[in-house]
Amino acid sequence: MNRNRLFSFPEQRVLEDAAFARDVLPTQIFALLLPVWSVTIQADITEAEDYELIDRFLARGIAEGGLTTTAELADFYALEPELVDRALRALAAIGHVADDSGRWALTGLGLRSVRDRKRYIVTRGDRRKLYFTAFGSKPLTRPYYDTRKVTLVTAEEVPGIRSADGPRFHELMTTRGLDGNALDALAANPQRDRFNMPDRVEGLRRLGSDELVYLPVYVVRGRTPQGRQRYLAYGQVSAEADPDLSDLVDRTPEVVTVLEAELTTARRESDLERVRAWLRKQNLGKQHVARVSSDELLRVRLSPDRFGGDGLSLNRVGSFVVQANSLFQLWCDDVAVRRLALLSRIDTTLAAYSKVDRTVVVDRIARIARQLDLGEISLAELRDAAVANKRTALAAQLNGFL
Repeated sequence: MNRNRLFSFPEQRVLEDAAFARDVLPTQIFALLLPVWSVTIQADITEAEDYELIDRFLARGIAEGGLTTTAELADFYALEPELVDRALRALAAIGHVADDSGRWALTGLGLRSVRDRKRYIVTRGDRRKLYFTAFGSKPLTRPYYDTRKVTLVTAEEVPGIRSADGPRFHELMTTRGLDGNALDALAANPQRDRFNMPDRVEGLRRLGSDELVYLPVYVVRGRTPQGRQRYLAYGQVSAEADPDLSDLVDRTPEVVTVLEAELTTARRESDLERVRAWLRKQNLGKQHVARVSSDELLRVRLSPDRFGGDGLSLNRVGSFVVQANSLFQLWCDDVAVRRLALLSRIDTTLAAYSKVDRTVVVDRIARIARQLDLGEISLAELRDAAVANKRTALAAQLNGFL
């Protein structure tokens, strides 16, 4: 991942998730570098993986069928003896079976694998890194170990990240070391696989000193329909709120205090002035700018002629514009324009995939319809609207889901 652009998706995606999937009206967005302890461990580990088909049947044949020789197993499964012999020797190499004068028997590891229907692999002296949040010493979940999507920033790289193009990342500071019980608690956690800890760990020990690194996250501040303030956190894995990180932010006073301080600083420059400066830059002149009811979200109401053609894309209707920690929503009061915007966005969605599930399309329509305040719209209604607006290709695609 390009470290000058730490996220593969724009900030607008997380704002839409907050507003229209989580029912949290966004009022601010923050880009943070969350401190994380990187801990190197060494241990004898046992990991579970799916059986190869032939391995599973051979192990069950020994355990349940009383078949102990290569010939018996080959005859029972109608397989070539050479193939069975190779498979048995491969199972012996990983400690699942043992050969006693031409008769095969399952080891304790092999018996446990048959019982749990998982092939257990033991690695002696395995070395790996584990990640824990510096606030609360909570383990990160498995997706954050995917280096294709997730970038953990070292302390030396922080200045370059903060000066790069895109959102201005704020580095959170911590004086806390890793909780001394964090590793043992993770090893004993029945959900340890969720946190990238192997099935069984023996002889666990830490190697060297723990390293403080930083996890880039977006945090959306908003309000629920009941008026409660919420913080939703988004990692690089996807543009959907991470419940673990969101809970961490919500429950950590040190983080909330920093966010509120950032908010106070940002408001030294009027939100309205930011909006007006953006409108001038877009050559949109004076437009009606107002708060959404009594909430803090600013909405810029543009006339219908400002969308489509040489104006703003129809896909921008209902979208968010981010400026530093502030944001506002582009809007059009004309229902016909918002319905055209729905057609445009669904057309864009379907064009991006060679194959898409009907459930995904229905959910996407419902979510965008909520975003555009259009109420419930069925597939058939949207198909008819596509026909009426001469979007024949889109109409045909929608018709295929009916």
